[in-house]
Amino acid sequence: MALIADFEYDIFISYSHVDNTTLSATEKGWIGMFYEHLKQLLDRRYGRMDTVKIWWDDKKLDGTKLFDESIKNGIENSAIMLVLNSPGYQQSKYCKQELECFHTKIQNDLIGSKVGDRSRIVQVLLNNIPFANWPPQLNGTTGFPFHDALEKEDFGDPVDTNSSVFINLMRELRDGLWQLINDFNNLRPVASESIEEGTEFTIYIGEVADTLRTCRKRIVTELDKKGFRVLTGIPPPDEVVAHEKATKHAIEKADLLVHLLDKYPGREIQGAPEIAYPQKQTEISLQSPKPQMIWVPSDTDLTSIEEMDYQRFILNLESGVNISKGYEFIRGSKSTLANQISDFADQLKVMQVDNSQGADKLSVLLDTHFNDQTYAFDLGKALLENNIQPFINPQEDNPRKNLELLESRIGQVKKLIFLYGRVSKEWILERMSAALQLIIARNYPIEDFLVYMAPPHKEPNDITINQKFLKINVVDNSNHLVLDQKVIANFLNILKSTDT
Repeated sequence: MALIADFEYDIFISYSHVDNTTLSATEKGWIGMFYEHLKQLLDRRYGRMDTVKIWWDDKKLDGTKLFDESIKNGIENSAIMLVLNSPGYQQSKYCKQELECFHTKIQNDLIGSKVGDRSRIVQVLLNNIPFANWPPQLNGTTGFPFHDALEKEDFGDPVDTNSSVFINLMRELRDGLWQLINDFNNLRPVASESIEEGTEFTIYIGEVADTLRTCRKRIVTELDKKGFRVLTGIPPPDEVVAHEKATKHAIEKADLLVHLLDKYPGREIQGAPEIAYPQKQTEISLQSPKPQMIWVPSDTDLTSIEEMDYQRFILNLESGVNISKGYEFIRGSKSTLANQISDFADQLKVMQVDNSQGADKLSVLLDTHFNDQTYAFDLGKALLENNIQPFINPQEDNPRKNLELLESRIGQVKKLIFLYGRVSKEWILERMSAALQLIIARNYPIEDFLVYMAPPHKEPNDITINQKFLKINVVDNSNHLVLDQKVIANFLNILKSTDT
């Protein structure tokens, strides 16, 4: 168990194997010696053995191997990443994947990329690498130099692990990590900023299959830390009528209804073996007018579901067929799910306050691909903070699918925003064309289209559309991994200046 609560490892060491090579198989490489010194110094600082849990990989990956799943799990379950930056590190595609994976994780978890004013990515410079050549994820960090360069222009080599200079540098690094770990453990959970003191926002999370039970438990804990009250759909009475009555009673107490589904139906209801608790509770929820979110893992192949009735139920949820109730259907990862639920809940909280105060807020539809859902939620929060109500509409690879759902949401807004991120230009253009046809056919009062270009990089003139029916603005944020405040400011000005 790690020192830092809720993590399996305190520190993940990310390094290039070329920096650990030796002339003899009996020798220990520089990285190996670095690891042993760091572990020993931290253990001594805490006064007992094996206190700080450090993940490091001593296997040698080559170009024929895929990104190791155990490495990915180590990254997902680590609180801090220690990057050993060198030319070898920057040339390694595996190192780049590790850094990108951790950077993405900390942008979306409850803690964020910093603890106080300390970055969760700690850099160790094995050579005197100019700042301009650092990976972009290291921007904002300073780093600990472990090289012998004396002049600014010197390249430098890693200091000898047997030298007093190395030991002194290790002590500085140990002290920095010790303080960062302590800062983690001094964190106190705070309520979401949109939840006013003395009020409660209640989230109902329905019963799940056994495969999602651990995931739901973690999400409940994270939402509780953010100040939400959570009711779970643990099967109340097993009998059909009593179960339905108890489920409706729980739903009445909630402000947001959430259902987590995957390829497995879950436990069957006693007396109704043809249906499982997760499906039944979802069906009961769909009878309620309350806001709802239905989530499915992004890698789930719905067509491979063996239970045909359950497969048909899930496919209908995704497409909106035969279901008149509006809801958010989301494909995503378990690691970002708690954040997505809390973001959606925050939006609803603001809407409740606005409705009670009679606020007239500009509403927009943010149309996105499943691959860009996390980015879309971050953008949605920025809009919400600036008095613009976003409705996020994630879709799949076929841009012409789920047009019924798109049509129902177009009628709620004045402006459409198409998020152009990790999809092809053709997908975006086809999606816009489908929306335009719906607007013309139904005479919806849409004022204009906006295309928001998100990472990865795109050329400035990547999207050019010549038509006069609607005004189309293109905003380019594709060169920034996170929301760039200057781009956001321009984006908001465009939205508000075209608001009539």
